[in-house]
Amino acid sequence: MNKKLIPLAVAGFLLAGCSSAATQAGSAPSAPVTKTEASQPAVATEAVPTASGEVDKTADFKTANASAAWAGSITAVTETEPGRLSIDTTLIDPRGAADSEAAKTAIAICESAVQLYQPSNVAVKEKDGTHFVLFGHPSVPVGACAEVRTIR
Repeated sequence: MNKKLIPLAVAGFLLAGCSSAATQAGSAPSAPVTKTEASQPAVATEAVPTASGEVDKTADFKTANASAAWAGSITAVTETEPGRLSIDTTLIDPRGAADSEAAKTAIAICESAVQLYQPSNVAVKEKDGTHFVLFGHPSVPVGACAEVRTIR
């Protein structure tokens, strides 16, 4: 055997032995870890922002309001930027007099979001995507969730 190759062969053998010993020592966990356990966090965490910077808060909002009669009306809760929430719903406003049942529901949704996240701005939207109830907008009273009234 070539004298130059002997030190490389010995070094390779020693490294392989160390690697094998370390693997063997670390391969006996005290309790098996399943994929489910490894992927489930102990505490609920917020979703990672998307490339656009939006954060999906739908699951957290629905969980926090699971007992609310309107929880099933929520289709999406998105933090479009820090302090600004957009809430999509299945609600349809009859566009009649103020304080319709749909408006009262949208206000309750808005108030829950304000209490839970303390944002500076909330927009609760109808099923068709139009703004229904706002918080933090100059057109509504300061500190209140209020129905958007269309001027015709």
